Amino acid sequence: MADSYLLQRLGLDREGRQRRLDFLELGPRDEALLKELREFAHKHVDAIVDAFYAHLRKFEETRKLLVDDESVARLKQLQRVYFLRLTDAQFDAAYFESRLRVGDAHQRINLEPRWYIGTYHLYLRLLIDRLRDEYGSDPDRLAALVNAVGKVIFLDIGLAIDAYITGGYVERELAQEYRRIAEVAERTLKEKAEVERMKTDLSNMIVHDLKGPIGGILTVTQLALRKRGGNPESNVKRFEQIQRSARDLLRMIENLLEIDQMEGDRLELRVEPVDIAALIEECASEYRAAAEMAGQTIAVNVDADVPIVECDLWLLRRVLNNLVVNAIRHSGAMGSIELSACQAPRRIEIRVRDSGRGLSMDDQSQLFQKHGAGERRAKNRDDTGLGLVFCKMAMELMGGTIGLESVPGQGAVFMVSLPTLESD
Repeated sequence: MADSYLLQRLGLDREGRQRRLDFLELGPRDEALLKELREFAHKHVDAIVDAFYAHLRKFEETRKLLVDDESVARLKQLQRVYFLRLTDAQFDAAYFESRLRVGDAHQRINLEPRWYIGTYHLYLRLLIDRLRDEYGSDPDRLAALVNAVGKVIFLDIGLAIDAYITGGYVERELAQEYRRIAEVAERTLKEKAEVERMKTDLSNMIVHDLKGPIGGILTVTQLALRKRGGNPESNVKRFEQIQRSARDLLRMIENLLEIDQMEGDRLELRVEPVDIAALIEECASEYRAAAEMAGQTIAVNVDADVPIVECDLWLLRRVLNNLVVNAIRHSGAMGSIELSACQAPRRIEIRVRDSGRGLSMDDQSQLFQKHGAGERRAKNRDDTGLGLVFCKMAMELMGGTIGLESVPGQGAVFMVSLPTLESD
């Protein structure tokens, strides 16, 4: 018995067991007191055991272990043996082994420690009640007996805890809790993904549906402008303003759609040779009227040796359009905007410079981030706040970059860079 696996694993050899007893100060005097209770034990054991199991049957967690009368009778007999064994006061290897085995059996059936350890308190309380009835006239003797019994109970509790830990109950409980947390997290993520999918589907449906009416507005304004000869100049300007506003709204819608496509890796690039000089001139011409309406000028400055690049023409045009519209919005009256391009080592750089109010370092740090779009939209209600987010994602998709140089009060320069054919 002394060579038990549990005793060995817990280091409870003769010296280890004695250290346990010494720590509880469970010594010869206590053993003598316990032996004195032998007659008392035989007198009260049945009443104590009956009360013990009557209490356990009141709670579902412990009642489920008492499956039938035959099992209860067997458990009562074991409890009776345990109680009478206390009065033997022999805390040897066999005693330690028996208490460890009982604790191990309970952890194997996954009885929670709070219920198992709670039974020790119940047992001690029932015992003290009868000790008080028997020795109430001798308080000192009663206190000494309760103290001796209490030391044994706490010795048994300590061994029960060791059995639960050694048997792996704690690891099982942690594993079950981790699984529960993982299941909750997985369910939460699935629910969140479903909500996000529904939001995305709704947004896409709305923006797709908006493209139809906006296309109709653009068609009507184009027809009106073609027949401008019969319209007063004031009406022509109004139609031009309607057309610009419709195009801006269409650009915002396309930003939303294409950001979603890029985030979902669904946007396919249509790579072709692109004449950067011609593209910049087209962009400047498209928005020169809008700039003039705002009292601004747009200039173009493209180096003669700017090479052809391979990229998605439509996507790069959208990037430049966003940057120019951004410059117009922030330059103010009498502002100036310059579109330029030059060749750098293994790449081409395009710059959109404005003379607006510039940006602080805090604003610059969030400028290309989607989570900062709401704040930018609050400052500028004419845009979705996603134009620059789109620009960054589009440039990265084409293997390029986008950056910004700005000082508050001194305007801003947005720079986009693409690799040239020579870098391949």
